[in-house]
Amino acid sequence: MVENETPPRHDAVMTALVIVSIVATGIIFAGLTATPEEPELTVQPTTTTPLPPPPQEEEYILVTPEVAYPTEIPGCDSVEEPVEPVYSSYMSDGLASYDNPIAPWFSGPKAHLMSKALLAALPSDLEFEDGRIPYFDPIPVYEGADFTIDSTNAYGTIGLDDGSGYLSVGVAQFSEEIPPCLAGTLDERRTQSDGTVVDIHTTWQEVNGERTSTRSAIAYLTDGSQVSAYTSAIGDADAVPLSVDELVRIVTYPGLDTSTAPPPGTPGNSMECTPYGTDTTRKLSPDDIETLNRALQQAATGGLAPSPPLGALRTSSWGYGLCQVVNSAAGALTVSVGGAPKPDAPDPDAPVPVSGPYGGGTTVSVPTPSGLGITVTTDNSWDPADLERIAMTPGLDIP
Repeated sequence: MVENETPPRHDAVMTALVIVSIVATGIIFAGLTATPEEPELTVQPTTTTPLPPPPQEEEYILVTPEVAYPTEIPGCDSVEEPVEPVYSSYMSDGLASYDNPIAPWFSGPKAHLMSKALLAALPSDLEFEDGRIPYFDPIPVYEGADFTIDSTNAYGTIGLDDGSGYLSVGVAQFSEEIPPCLAGTLDERRTQSDGTVVDIHTTWQEVNGERTSTRSAIAYLTDGSQVSAYTSAIGDADAVPLSVDELVRIVTYPGLDTSTAPPPGTPGNSMECTPYGTDTTRKLSPDDIETLNRALQQAATGGLAPSPPLGALRTSSWGYGLCQVVNSAAGALTVSVGGAPKPDAPDPDAPVPVSGPYGGGTTVSVPTPSGLGITVTTDNSWDPADLERIAMTPGLDIP
């Protein structure tokens, strides 16, 4: 197809979409003025170096596959014509909570159970190269949205032999009917025995000649849950790290629905957290995190009364550290697992209470026998002895 040729209405669209970034430049002109009364110049004026030309506009050429229509799609009784995609963007105001009122089905304990279910659904040999184990994030508040956005997402970078891939899993509620089959948006629709509908799609796009392939599965569960999984990698479809059947297993795995409430006493987070203390270069596996969480559930918390309960450490976007933040009698209570602390005290093996990061809180850092560091922090001042007991919980270490 000729690149500049306009495709027909129902043929899609092997198009080259040029997105131009216009760079605004300002040029300042300076000159010399002289009054008639001034004497004649006795030296040659300095030659002004011309300003460089403005940067050239950068082109982004996007190419997508052609969409055949009319067409048939397995599992679809009928197929509707393709539609032009509509793109919207919204800005978060920075507020993100596990108790967001726009999603009453969601909570910190619910996110923790969903995250465990996701790990169980993933292939056992899958490795995440940056140390971030997928964990469902709190739901942010968006400005300017004319509809409710009540979805939560977990994501990670998958290590591959010749590069890396990407995985994102989202969970939300939906109240509308299952969407019709549209040409170009799915390759197959599977209807399971319980009525769950799963749409499957593998596609690609090229930006300036570099191809990225994407595979997705979207499940519409009978309880009104929508679970989606997307995975991608640079290259053709065989570079995508997860197969169709593996994605279908993820989106239909028990525990990722929105209707099952967590049992009382389930640990969780109150908000997204960042580990305190020094970072660690040690890569902790899902089994390591589960071992630490089981130990933390047995921690003696005294009068702190953490809510949700402790035992939901998660990886952070910042390095390989783990953290959990909950509400408590001392305000936000954060437990972090990272690199071993570097205390100023004479005995490097002793707990080291130091002032909290906000001035009014309390922080205790304890090195473990294996070289990890356990840091417990409160927003408000609290007895360091209570924090030391948490940091020194038996079994809170990975040999």
